[in-house]
Amino acid sequence: MRENAEAWITKRKGDWTDDHERLAGLIHSAPDEALATMFGIMQMTDDQCLLGDLAAGPLEDFLGVHGEAYVDTIHTLALEHRRLREVLDGVWQGAMPKRVWHRIEILKQSAFS
Repeated sequence: MRENAEAWITKRKGDWTDDHERLAGLIHSAPDEALATMFGIMQMTDDQCLLGDLAAGPLEDFLGVHGEAYVDTIHTLALEHRRLREVLDGVWQGAMPKRVWHRIEILKQSAFS
């Protein structure tokens, strides 16, 4: 998990190929590991551009695919970790079911409080 998070953080600007595909693959094949990797990324960097990329890419995709199964976990983690709430603020609904999106919207409202 740490290796994947570090690789994602240290990728060259605009170079999404390997690391983006690796994380995208984990989202579909190993969602627990994907979530742990994304949470690791959030903890390892303060770079707002990278965090925005994470929100609008892998996290948004993860919630679209696994939102129903993980919304309670995401909600609990977000209540405990402001950084996750801040990153969720950059997520759009995309393929998320309405029930999941509603829960994310509630967390987005508390992102900076």
